[in-house]
Amino acid sequence: MAEAPGRWFVERRDFLRVSAASLAGLVAFRGADWAEAGRFAAGVRFGVLTDAHHADGPSRGTRFYRESRTKVREAVTHLEAARVTFLAQLGDIKDMVAGESPARTLDHLSLIARETAQFNGPVYHVLGNHDMDNVSKPQALSLLRSTGVAEGRSFYSCRHGGVRFITLDACSTKAGDDYDRGNFDWRDANVPAAQLAWLRGELAASAEPVVVLAHQRLDGTGDVYVTNSLAVREALEASGKVLAVFQGHDHAGARSMLGGIHYYTLKAIVEGSGQENNAYAVVEVHPDLSISVRGYRKAESAEIARATK
Repeated sequence: MAEAPGRWFVERRDFLRVSAASLAGLVAFRGADWAEAGRFAAGVRFGVLTDAHHADGPSRGTRFYRESRTKVREAVTHLEAARVTFLAQLGDIKDMVAGESPARTLDHLSLIARETAQFNGPVYHVLGNHDMDNVSKPQALSLLRSTGVAEGRSFYSCRHGGVRFITLDACSTKAGDDYDRGNFDWRDANVPAAQLAWLRGELAASAEPVVVLAHQRLDGTGDVYVTNSLAVREALEASGKVLAVFQGHDHAGARSMLGGIHYYTLKAIVEGSGQENNAYAVVEVHPDLSISVRGYRKAESAEIARATK
């Protein structure tokens, strides 16, 4: 499987700052002396994929819906062979054909959920807007079961390798209502007040560095971004504990850095015909809190140094 040619390198001065800090043991966050506490001594590798948009319908433009199942199968098989600790699916696992019944939509959802369940380890799902295009959020969550997470829970946290992973759900309207069977505008994506309060609590309580998993983008403003992304970013930045955010939704993919936090938007599985147009990645958090992303097929690779302030 061809590795994506692009690589993202941090500036040399940033790398040297992080390298110098790692010689002393561990990088210190604001408000948390990791070196003194010795809290981060290991590391973790995990797999990510997003935006399969599986549906039993003809291709439309650059989206080849019927090919997503075999692409997801390849990604899961490869990530399994790479011995990653867990698999993260970042949303829009399915799509739909106009006029199909909710039962048919659930069949599509179940089909790809079963493909991800073939991974021999924990699997974590992020909700995307298309996951509720013809069904309710509770219906989608009944099939998108995340390992160790209570049924019906769409935002949650877990720990692996000394890192806390926080999964967000921005599939709510400005009024705070859940997306429900197409009763939403995909451009109206919000993290509700209660979830934002929960996020602040999780960040405050975390004794570990944090990686955030999301569907809609958090690193800007516009149609593909969470409407209240600024409030979310303020919470992430204020904690001083967040290393990076991995997200989907924007099919072309992107990378950015805001407030000392790296944002990696993974390219969509559904875009383009053939396995050569697949996209998935292995992410590794290293003991010095730097992160490597090894992209496969069209996914871009990246070397991310921990920002210091």
